[in-house]
Amino acid sequence: MLSQAANGLSAGGQSTHRQLLPASTWMTVLVGVGCLLMATSRSLGPLTWATVLLVVTPVGLLIMQLLIGRRYGDRPPLALAAGAVVGQLGMIEVVSQLDGLSIASMLYLALPFPAVFWLGSRAGLAVSAVVLTLFTVRFPAAKPQWRTDPDMLHSYLLFAIAVVLVTATALLVRRERTSRERAERLLRDLGASHRQLVESQGRVAELATIEERNRLARDIHDSLGHHLTVISVQLEKAQLLVAEDPVAASAAVANAKRLADQALSDVRHSVGALRKDEAPFLLEPTLRGMVADLRVLPLNLSLRVTGDEQHYSRQQLLALYRAVQEGLTNVQRHARASQARVVVELTEEAASVTVEDDGVGPPAGPGVGLRGVRERLELVSGRLVLTTAPGGGTRMSVTIPRTQARKA
Repeated sequence: MLSQAANGLSAGGQSTHRQLLPASTWMTVLVGVGCLLMATSRSLGPLTWATVLLVVTPVGLLIMQLLIGRRYGDRPPLALAAGAVVGQLGMIEVVSQLDGLSIASMLYLALPFPAVFWLGSRAGLAVSAVVLTLFTVRFPAAKPQWRTDPDMLHSYLLFAIAVVLVTATALLVRRERTSRERAERLLRDLGASHRQLVESQGRVAELATIEERNRLARDIHDSLGHHLTVISVQLEKAQLLVAEDPVAASAAVANAKRLADQALSDVRHSVGALRKDEAPFLLEPTLRGMVADLRVLPLNLSLRVTGDEQHYSRQQLLALYRAVQEGLTNVQRHARASQARVVVELTEEAASVTVEDDGVGPPAGPGVGLRGVRERLELVSGRLVLTTAPGGGTRMSVTIPRTQARKA
C-alpha cells in the first residue's frame, strides 16, 4: 500500500514538472494579456512604436520563458537563468523608455516569478528590489508632478504594492512546490524502504526455516542415529545367541526394545519443541542415562563430570551433550574399542568435554555427525579438536568459553 501511494505521488510529481505552462511563466501570461488589452485600446488612435512593442515584448518574454521551461523546467542552469533575467530586464527597460512608464510599467511584474523559480528566493527578492529601485528612480523624471498629483501618487503606490504581492506570491508558490516535492521524495523513499523491509523479512524467514531444518537434521542424526546404532548391536547379539543362550538373546531384544522406545521419545521431543518452549536441560543426569544405556555393549565405558553447570545455557549444555553422543556413536561404529572414557569439566573459564577410546583411530574423512557438532559449536563460539590419543585410539576435545555461554 505504501509503495502504491509512493508510485502514485511519484507519477503526480513527474506530471507537474512536465506541465504545459511552467510556474515561472504564469505572471508573464497575465501581464501579456493586460498589455494586449491596453494596446488594443491604444490602437484606436495613432499607431506608435510603443504600442507595437507593448504587444511584441510580452510575447517575446513568454516565448523565452516557455523555451527555458520546456527544456529545463523551473530549474535551468544558473548562468542561463541569470542571463535570461538580465535580458528580460533590458527589454522591459527599452519599452519603458519608449512608453514613458505608462502601460509598459506592467512588464516589470513579469520578472519576479522567473527570478524566484530560476535563481532562488534570495535572488528573486534581489531582482524585485532592483525593479522597484529602477521604477522609483525613473518615476520622478517621467512624472515631474507625481508628488502633487494624487493619481500619479496612487499609481506609484499601486505599482509598489503589486511588486510586493507578485514577489510574495512567487515565494509562496515556490515554497509550496518545494514542500510537495520533498513530501513526494520522502514517500518514494518510504515506499522503497517498505519494499526492502518486506524483502528482508522474507530472507529472514527463509534463513530461519533453513536454520530450523538444519537443527532438526542434527537432532535426528545425533539422537536417532545413536540409538539405532545401539539397537543394531543388540539385535546382532540376539541373533547370534538365539540358539545357544535364549535368555541372553531375549535380554538383548528387550534392551533393543527399550532403546527403540527411547529413540521414539527423543523424536517426539524434537518435534514437540517446535510447538512449545523447551524445558531446562540438565547435562550430568542426561549423560549418566546415556552411559547406562551403553552398559549392555561390550565396552568398558567410564564417565566423570566436575564443576557446576548452572552458569551455562541450555544451548551450550546441549552442544556438549551432542558432542559426547556423537563421539560415543563413532566409538561404537568405527573404533572397535574395548575401553572408552568421557570427562566433562565445567570451570569458571570454560566448559570442556573429552571423549577417548583405545580403538583403531578416527574414521576416514569428516562425517555428517561431526559436521553437525561443529555447526552447534559455532553457534556458541565453541571449538572441536579431533586427534589420535596416546597409545592409539581417538581423542575428541570440545571447549566452550564460559563468557560466551552467559551471553547465549
